[in-house]
Amino acid sequence: MTERVGMTPVYFDGCFGWIHARSGAAAGATPAGVVLCPAFAQEEVCTHHGMMALADRLAAAGVPAIRFDYRDTGDGIGDGDGVALDRLVADARSAAAVLRDQCGVGAIVMAGVRLGAAVALLAADGVDDVGALALIAPVLSGHAFLRETRASASVASLSGLDPVPPADSDLPLNTNGFHWPAAFQRQVAGIDLTGAPAPACPALLIPARGDRRPGKLAATWRDAGAAVTELPFPDYEGWMQDPTTNQSPAATFAAITAWVAGLTPSPASVPTRPMATSVPIALTLADHDWVEEPVRFGPGQVLFGILCRPRSIAAAPVAALLLHEGSTHHIGNGRAYVRLARRLAAEGHASLRMDLTGMGDSPAGENTRHPHYDPERIAEGVAGIDRLAEAGFARVVAFGLCSGAHTALQVTLADPRVVGNVVLNLQKFIWHYGDDIRVAVRDNKRSLKGYLRAMRNPGEWRRMFAGEADLPGIARVLAKRSWTRARHAARSLLPPAPGSDTARAREQMRVLTDRRVHTTLVFSDEDPGLADLTMQFGARGRRIAGYAPARVVMLDQADHHFNGTAARRRFIDIAAATLRQANEAHGSDLPPVAPFAPSIEPPVAGPSRARTRAVA
Repeated sequence: MTERVGMTPVYFDGCFGWIHARSGAAAGATPAGVVLCPAFAQEEVCTHHGMMALADRLAAAGVPAIRFDYRDTGDGIGDGDGVALDRLVADARSAAAVLRDQCGVGAIVMAGVRLGAAVALLAADGVDDVGALALIAPVLSGHAFLRETRASASVASLSGLDPVPPADSDLPLNTNGFHWPAAFQRQVAGIDLTGAPAPACPALLIPARGDRRPGKLAATWRDAGAAVTELPFPDYEGWMQDPTTNQSPAATFAAITAWVAGLTPSPASVPTRPMATSVPIALTLADHDWVEEPVRFGPGQVLFGILCRPRSIAAAPVAALLLHEGSTHHIGNGRAYVRLARRLAAEGHASLRMDLTGMGDSPAGENTRHPHYDPERIAEGVAGIDRLAEAGFARVVAFGLCSGAHTALQVTLADPRVVGNVVLNLQKFIWHYGDDIRVAVRDNKRSLKGYLRAMRNPGEWRRMFAGEADLPGIARVLAKRSWTRARHAARSLLPPAPGSDTARAREQMRVLTDRRVHTTLVFSDEDPGLADLTMQFGARGRRIAGYAPARVVMLDQADHHFNGTAARRRFIDIAAATLRQANEAHGSDLPPVAPFAPSIEPPVAGPSRARTRAVA
């Protein structure tokens, strides 16, 4: 039997997680395993794909690892309102029990990144046989962390829609669509690990650049006789940024793996034993109205998604395919796709929220190109449609935001099984493959209306006076747009030139009209994507009216990602309405899909690739 590294999805205590471990010749009990506690909110989004890479590295070195979503986060149960520090800590302890039960490990290495590092340290007290601690860019002062988080939120454009509440209020804080309940903010602010007692096990501290607290804590622990290793984090900034452009810190991950592997004694020297209390695991997660299961699909089973269906009633025959955009993974911005999928299931509709390769939980494979706008994404979207068809859903409505909107539109054109789409803040109807995504990100700054609105936000003035705003770059982008619009206005008096972007965009809409595809183009009223809509279809897309049943919906007081509370609620309402309309128009000749019947077989313990396919 050959040796491989695989990922097995598991649900436990309302959490969703992945076990990474070798299978085949080297499978079996090992002396140690690593619990990887994730960061929180947008920092988790930035680091999600990297944590998969770290878990893979550890598993390849013979050290099983588990990474997971806490309850009320990611794919965990809950809508986010119940998030609490003690629950995060309890979830980390449950993850340790699952890793021990499933992989037969002895000692547990508690590890985490950012707030997850604080969770790992707090959870270690309740975990038997903690063999080591690995704290990656740890949050040691919750007060300082929350102060910095609130300060960043106050200067973000979202603060003009959801203002940052006073620190002593009972209102939640909204950061990139993630809500921090007031009670949770107080709990985070109360974290003070700067004077934490020295552990009895070896510890690894990797501070973020400029953070002196971990170094001081390391010195204190050494004085108390603890074995402490410090490592620099030169690739931290490249990792802790928008996934559109971030890079996993390969050098630091290699150093962490070497440190953990160096601690591991030979299997014969450390007995393995299960936890005293076993944590049940499952292949599905269910609430009152919905049931979810992780699925692998596509060539080589490399694509990953979460299939969400009504729990106890038949599902409508037209399902939703949720394609993420570049700055997040399948949960959507601020978990918007999780909320949408569960809302749809409560109304009798199924959905598949999926990761394109190189994002979220879908490995990049041999394609090293960035996933945005890559032609391969079309085939991957079609693979998602195939997976829904396997589940009994013959027709689909495709959803996407920003770059995901472009993918959703192209998938709609490529596959006649797509009978509707919800295209959110589409930046380009026609993308010239080979263009640099970084140029697109740079050029797609706010609209002029957006800048004028931002001037009413005191945080924007603070950014400008602090030199954080790229005023020359903004001026260049606005000037370029003005020139482009003026040139197009002159050309729009004549029919579009054959082969031009305008001609191609209008032909695409004509194809969808001929198929009676229910296309809904949703735009924030200040989104930069409106410039392309205007160039191809006139001011505010007025020519779209000639391509019924397509329509344009403008949402005022909405940011690009619909992270504002009111805008998100309206977006979800529009999405649900479009799916209902598509079912009425294209699903009347199809039977409903019977309720999902979960497998009664117990979960498979070994995390091999073959077994992952079996449960998917």
